[in-house]
Amino acid sequence: MISTEGKYTVETFAQKNNLTRQSAINKLSKLKKAGLVSVSGGGKQKRIYTLHTKPQKEQNGFYKIVNKYSPDKLNPSFEHYVYGKYTVENAIIDGLLIKDIRTKQAISHLFRHIKDWTKLFRLAKQKGLIMQLHEQYNYARKITKCKTMPKRYKL
Repeated sequence: MISTEGKYTVETFAQKNNLTRQSAINKLSKLKKAGLVSVSGGGKQKRIYTLHTKPQKEQNGFYKIVNKYSPDKLNPSFEHYVYGKYTVENAIIDGLLIKDIRTKQAISHLFRHIKDWTKLFRLAKQKGLIMQLHEQYNYARKITKCKTMPKRYKL
């Protein structure tokens, strides 16, 4: 009974499936809960419902954290899904691994939100990124107001 993939408004979805408007809204709501529909628009704009054949997961990884805290918004170049806890410290290490100039500028703003320096340096040591982390921190100190690094981690 579900329509094919595509973009619909409530009216076009109802017309295509021979439903009343209210029935179409209910059906779209159930499909949205199942992860088969994503919604855009609203407010003054008309809502556009995008139907998918497979359930779509919301990205909850690197790009979500960077775009939340940084004024430099990044367009995701890959899909990053995380199971479990993904913190600012993990995002800084992943940003250092990407080795892109725009990404490095964006992760500079994450140094303001570090809660656990021990975790950050443990992750950096595991990946062999201690020197790059210090360079990135010094760069971040020049362009933003950051928390000071504890003395035991300074070189």
